[in-house]
Amino acid sequence: MKRRQLLKFIAQAGLFANTGLGVTTRLQAADGYAGPLWIMINAQGGWDVTSLCDPKGYNGQQNKNSPDRINNYDSADIQQAGAINYAPPPDSFKPGQPFFDADLYSAKIFFEKYYQRLLVINGIDCQTNSHSNGQLFSLAGRLREGYPAFSALLSSVLAPNRPLSFLTYGGYSHPADLITPIRMSNASLRAISEIAYPNRSSIPKSSSSRLYQPTAVAQLIEQTNLAYHQDLLARQNLPRIRQSLEELINSRRGLRELQGLADNLELSPMKSVSEFKGREKAHRIYQQGRIALAAFQQGVTSSVNININGFDTHSKHDQKHYPLLMDLLQGVDAIIEEARSRALENKIVIVMLSDFARTNKYNKAGGKDHWPIGSMMLMGNSQQVIRSNRVIGETSSLHKAFNIDPVSLIADTVQNNPQAVRLTPAHVHLSLRRLAAIENAPASIQYGLEGQTLPLFE
Repeated sequence: MKRRQLLKFIAQAGLFANTGLGVTTRLQAADGYAGPLWIMINAQGGWDVTSLCDPKGYNGQQNKNSPDRINNYDSADIQQAGAINYAPPPDSFKPGQPFFDADLYSAKIFFEKYYQRLLVINGIDCQTNSHSNGQLFSLAGRLREGYPAFSALLSSVLAPNRPLSFLTYGGYSHPADLITPIRMSNASLRAISEIAYPNRSSIPKSSSSRLYQPTAVAQLIEQTNLAYHQDLLARQNLPRIRQSLEELINSRRGLRELQGLADNLELSPMKSVSEFKGREKAHRIYQQGRIALAAFQQGVTSSVNININGFDTHSKHDQKHYPLLMDLLQGVDAIIEEARSRALENKIVIVMLSDFARTNKYNKAGGKDHWPIGSMMLMGNSQQVIRSNRVIGETSSLHKAFNIDPVSLIADTVQNNPQAVRLTPAHVHLSLRRLAAIENAPASIQYGLEGQTLPLFE
C-alpha cells in the first residue's frame, strides 16, 4: 500500500474530519502542479436564481399580490453592480418587516465587492426537475450515470498522486474510478492532527506537555516497529508480499505531508461562528474552504466540492430561502478573504451552482417547486482568466431561457437565429475543461460531453 493510498484509506474510514481547518508556504508538491485550487460550491436542492443573479420582480403595487407573481419584491428595486443585475431582499425582509434581520449578510455587499471578478451565466437549461439528475448534470456536465464530477476528473488529470487531491463535503462527487474522493465530515476538528502526530494530543495544553509519551519512549516504539517490520521483510521470500510490506513501511514514513497540513491548520487563525453573526451554514462554508486552502497550500489538494443544503423550499419559500442565499454569499466572501490572507487569491477558481432553479411562481404553501432553467456564477484568477463583470444568457419575464448565438453569445430574444443554441451545463463544462487545459486528456476523451465548446470565458 503506497503512502497516498494509506492516507486515502484512513480518510474514507472516517478518520479525516471536516475541520475549520494555519502556516507554511508550500504550494507545489512533487507532482509539479502549482494550481489553481478549483472550488466547486454547490447550493444543493435547487437555488432560486430569480432571487439572486437573474432577478424578476412584480411590476408595481397593482401586481404585488398577483398569484402569478414570480417574487415578492418590486422589479423597480432590482439592483446593479457594474454590468450585473441582482435581486433585492423580499419585501418581508426589509427594515420594519416581519423577517428583517440586521445580522443577515446582503447581496449588495457581495456584488459590489466582487462584480469586477464575477461572471454570471443565466438561462442554463438543466433539462430535468430531478435532484439526482440535476446534481449529475450540473457537477459532471452530462446526464449519464457514472460520469465523473468535474473536480474528480480535474484532480485525476492534473494531480493524481496527491494524498488528498480531491476533497468533497457532499453533493455529486462520483470519481468514475479515476481518483479516490476524500470525503470530509463535520465529526471532528482534531482528527487530521491526531493522525499526523499520533504521539501528540491535538488539544494544546498550557500546563503540561501535549505528548502522550516522552519523545524518547515514542522513538523507541517507532524503532521497535521498524525493526519488527524489517524482520518480517527479511523472512519473506514471496515477491508480492515483500513488495506489499515495503510499501507499508514506506507509507508509515510518509506522514510529513499530513503533518504540514495539521500544523498549517493549527497555527493559522480561524474565524469563529460569532464573526458570522451566528450564521452556522455560512461559517460551515468558510470552514470547508479553509481546509481546502490549507491543503492546497501544503501541496496535497487540487480541488474541492463544497456543499450547502436546504434550498429545496417547497413551502415558506422567502422565509427559508433568502437567508440561505445570503449564507452562501457570506461563506464565499469569507473563503476569498481567507485565500487573500494566505496570498492565494490569484490561485483559486470558484464555481457556484445548483441542481436547477425554482418555479416562476409560488405554490399554495408559499413555496416554489422545481424549475429546470438555472444559473451559474464563476470567478477566475490571473492565470485561469474568466472574463468578468458580465452576464451571459438571458431569460424572459417568466424565466424561460432564450437560446444564444454560439459566437457572439448574444441572446436570441426574437427567436429568429437558426444558429442559436440552448445553453446547458455541458456547455459550461466543456469551457471549464478548456480553461483547465484538460480537454484533450485521455480521461476527458473517455468521458466526452455533448455539444460544442462556446467561448464562455474568453
